[in-house]
Amino acid sequence: MAVLVHITSIENEAAIKRAGIKPGYRNVVFFMPHMKDCFISHQWARELKRFGIKNFAAVDFKIPDDEEIWFGKYHLQHEKMELNKAISLFMNAEDKLGYEFFIDRKIEPREIIKIRKIPKPMGWRYQPHAHGKKPCSCPRCLQAGGYKTKKLKEIESESITKAEAMKIIATSNDEDELWEAVRRLQGKWKKGSPQILERILSFNDEYLLCDLIELLSEYRHPLAKEYLIRLTESTCDDVSELAYEKLKKK
Repeated sequence: MAVLVHITSIENEAAIKRAGIKPGYRNVVFFMPHMKDCFISHQWARELKRFGIKNFAAVDFKIPDDEEIWFGKYHLQHEKMELNKAISLFMNAEDKLGYEFFIDRKIEPREIIKIRKIPKPMGWRYQPHAHGKKPCSCPRCLQAGGYKTKKLKEIESESITKAEAMKIIATSNDEDELWEAVRRLQGKWKKGSPQILERILSFNDEYLLCDLIELLSEYRHPLAKEYLIRLTESTCDDVSELAYEKLKKK
């Protein structure tokens, strides 16, 4: 039987040891095959981080190979099939990002092998292969409960002016307002100074900082490079990695 892994909060460890893994979101238990490449096995961890999980645990377990589970890409129709067939399809897939496995029953305590603490969340952010890309606000791309979906809809329906965005960036401490303002200024190469953006570097919202990096990458001014270098020192992996990526193109 293949070893499977379910990602959850370390706070659930005692309850899982006592009563197993109970179905949660969508009334199912999500999991992935346990692989040597932890980026693939743990790829949903960063997505779960958006739902408030700070300290992660990986729960290794086994179920019968012939048990029926659900398998498919996160944005496509899932199929019900035997676990061994699903794992075979997954292992032969050229691109393994964005696949989901889930089962509509509880995982019993006797099926659990061990619970491991994950030192930091791995995986893609927002959606597979979205690293370095800003989210789209069109109706087709917006997903219920997705990355700042409510704000994206507001921006699409009633966008602020450039002048309003500059004022917000200069004075506001509201991270959602700043995020909207930063996105409003994105889109064209800029020759001026990005100094007005310096105060945002001290904020901790990783989504705001990632969009700030996108904006800074559009500036030709030397200060933009200086700010990107500062952002490579962020304690958030998403922020530091994206800043490094943009610096390479400067």
